[in-house]
Amino acid sequence: MSTVTPTLVRTDRETSVQRRASGAADALFTERGVTPVTLDDVAERAGLTRAELTAAYPTKRALVVAVLQRWHGAWRRALDGIAAASDDPRDEVLGVFGYLEQCFADEGWRGCAFINGHAELGRQDPAIAALAQEHFADVEAHLTMLCSRAGVPAHVAQALSLLVEGARVESAVQRSAQPARAARLGAAMLLSVYEGDPTD
Repeated sequence: MSTVTPTLVRTDRETSVQRRASGAADALFTERGVTPVTLDDVAERAGLTRAELTAAYPTKRALVVAVLQRWHGAWRRALDGIAAASDDPRDEVLGVFGYLEQCFADEGWRGCAFINGHAELGRQDPAIAALAQEHFADVEAHLTMLCSRAGVPAHVAQALSLLVEGARVESAVQRSAQPARAARLGAAMLLSVYEGDPTD
């Protein structure tokens, strides 16, 4: 096992072979979970030889890290898009739930990779657990920043973060986008408590 502690922010760009490998691994892990998937499965799905795959990602753990980095990168890009389309930080908060609804409505959605990965691997691999914790902390930190800009107390961000993660879990169980809409309503109600009086 590598002694290098992985993080969610890549220090390099994926090569085309790495992209094919991590994309195939992402699809397979989503469909089956991590444990049943072999490197040969990933190589076949990616259209690579086993040697090409292991040159790009030597172990299944390296692929798990790469997949989580892909998911976190998509999350951060979505936040950037929401920010570009919003003039009001409250709209940005609600936009997060709009993005979740789009994710949940995708036929391939099988739940959040961080929640699934932590549930399947977190007890055996502290580094994977740490990556999930890093992502959840990033979610809450972003919501805390938006609350600050909106004049909403920081502790509200904790509740908003729970709405995000709860919606992710429930959507995977229900196979429905409805949890995102319910969570968005809850977020709007929370924000409305502090409308016009940000000092409360």
